Amino acid sequence: MPLPPRLEKELDELRRDYVVDVIENGASINLVFPKFPLGEGFNVASSDLLLLLQRTYPDAGPDMFWLEKEVTLANGQCPQNAECIELYIGRQWRRFSWHRQSWNPSIDNLHSYLEFVRRRLKEKK
Repeated sequence: MPLPPRLEKELDELRRDYVVDVIENGASINLVFPKFPLGEGFNVASSDLLLLLQRTYPDAGPDMFWLEKEVTLANGQCPQNAECIELYIGRQWRRFSWHRQSWNPSIDNLHSYLEFVRRRLKEKK
């Protein structure tokens, strides 16, 4: 099944700055950004980042994000709302249950969602 056209376009744009692996799994599309920089405040400098999308993207936007299960805060504590470990694409991931207040498909995109992820990581909670 082909990827949604807008998603294809956004992935082409993102690949100027990131490596992005696309793993399709039925109705869901898994995007993995290897070695995504986390910034200071974590026990590692980078982690693979997982975003889960539905084939109805952009009408349905991403919700939450996942990092490698080993990621903790620098002091060893689990980040806020990231206690759950889940299995996707044959790997264990730490779910960051951090939600955007809204998603507007006419203005929001993967670029703005990655900015949301970066802002949340800077909070170091």
